Amino acid sequence: MTLTQWLPFVETARRYKKSDFTADLSAGLTLALLSVPQAIAYAIMAGLPPIYGLYSCIVVGIVGSLMGSSEHLVPGPTNSVAILFSTAIMTTTLPAIRDNPTVIVPLLGLLIGCTQVLFGLLRLGNLTQFISRSVLVGFTAGAGLLIVLNQLAPLMGLPTPPAQHMLEMVWLTAQQARDINFYALGIGVASIAVVLAAPRWLPRWLPAPLVVAALGALAVKVFNLGEQGVRLVGDLPAELPAVTLPPFDPRFLADIADDALAMAIIGSIEMLSISRSIAMTTEQRLNNNQGCIGLGLANIAAAFFPCMPGSGSFTRSALNFLTGARTRFAGVFSGLWLAALLLVFGRWIHFIPLASLAGLLIVLGLQMFQWHHIRVALRATRSDAAVLILTFAAAVVLNLRQAIIIGVTSSLVLFLRKASTPHLVEYDIEGDTMREIREPSERSHPQISIIHVEGELYFGAADLFEEEVRRLAHDPNIRVVILRMKNARHLDATAVMALEALLKFLRAGNRLLLVSGATPDVMRVLNRSGLTNLLGRENVFEAEEDLTSATRKALIRAQQFLGAKIEPEVRVFYEKKEPDAK
Repeated sequence: MTLTQWLPFVETARRYKKSDFTADLSAGLTLALLSVPQAIAYAIMAGLPPIYGLYSCIVVGIVGSLMGSSEHLVPGPTNSVAILFSTAIMTTTLPAIRDNPTVIVPLLGLLIGCTQVLFGLLRLGNLTQFISRSVLVGFTAGAGLLIVLNQLAPLMGLPTPPAQHMLEMVWLTAQQARDINFYALGIGVASIAVVLAAPRWLPRWLPAPLVVAALGALAVKVFNLGEQGVRLVGDLPAELPAVTLPPFDPRFLADIADDALAMAIIGSIEMLSISRSIAMTTEQRLNNNQGCIGLGLANIAAAFFPCMPGSGSFTRSALNFLTGARTRFAGVFSGLWLAALLLVFGRWIHFIPLASLAGLLIVLGLQMFQWHHIRVALRATRSDAAVLILTFAAAVVLNLRQAIIIGVTSSLVLFLRKASTPHLVEYDIEGDTMREIREPSERSHPQISIIHVEGELYFGAADLFEEEVRRLAHDPNIRVVILRMKNARHLDATAVMALEALLKFLRAGNRLLLVSGATPDVMRVLNRSGLTNLLGRENVFEAEEDLTSATRKALIRAQQFLGAKIEPEVRVFYEKKEPDAK
């Protein structure tokens, strides 16, 4: 790999212009103003001190912008990472983690980052496209609902009750309803109203979350609401993060390993999806593997600071693009601007009410319900609907980590079920034409069956294919079976073993198995496995330029087996392909 492939910011720097600097510096400031309330909100939602979110925007944002593939993606704390972290804390079996979640943040960031870098080095970045969109839509909707439920207590000015499940937390919150702080509730409802009205009333360069935080802090200061029981963010250190070595504890490693894997997968998918959506407008060519490496390096860097792990943020990335950012350095400037704002105005963050941030997060959680995509998935196919509903239910009833596993597994199972079920349609040859036989009474009395194999003949389809051919070959009048393999692909050991079993089955009845139209790939597998010798080389016919030449030679061999004077009637079986689901 070249230097610019390992260090993508080098190429950006080579073509950097003065006009790019001005645009990036301006966009970075707007981005930093949005990041302050969002970062604090995500940290609080994760159960971490607010400063962890701000430091994450600085460290993860700068490193990820420099090392990622996209020129406009801005990584940092996100709602999905925050809710996954909150779930990990809620379900942990170690009291040390539950009492002080910060003890696992560095190790978690290191595990997530190393996993994502490994994704990139192994060139697995493109594999995320094989995860069904129905899984992602169901997961995102489930995460959105959990975010809303998680913020009910702060919205009403109540302490977040200790619970091991989100539904238990809702129940415990409901039991505190008599202690609602109506000042906090009023601030929270007003914050929701401001965020919803922002697209119509606020200019694009002024982020609604910043307005919500500023108005909430102003109300607290003017009306002295802190003494009225309104819960505040509290003091933040007006200083830059210090470098620390991540602690290593084997107990923590075993407890959070699966959570780290889930966050690494979801973070990578989130990052790649956002990068692709922006690149559709900018026409930038992306390197998905470099994107994973860049995000992984950002999370590894976060492990050496008091930072929560990060992912790609759609809100910040979209704002970055819409405010005129030209290059990846806008994300770098955003981190630098945020550091300056923290040093200068850090003490004012103390007055931001938690109810304002709760209202902001509730709106963001509701926006995670992608209603158009939900309708498409529910109406497209039964499989898509089942996967979406199953993933959503698992996210709410179980937890997000298990929802990912259940959603991806169910999606793959349903796909393999479709891909591995052979559908054979019976034909008769009449002169130069073929006609499909729909009823047994329409059949001729064939002695030779030609089975046309179309598509993948891998481990998932091999056994079912063998069973189907055996069923057809149970007809005592069939003496010769010809497998036409010209369009068969990806034979593996399981397929070879299935063919061996089929060969033994036919020979036990003194019948013949022939292979015609074998492509070079098919021949390579047959030869290496020794199946060619078992079949007999005189019974295997390689593919030729003429599409039917190998099959005609197989028919001549079949006639020799049956006796030269016998004119065999022929049945042809083609695999019927199911139409693609739209």
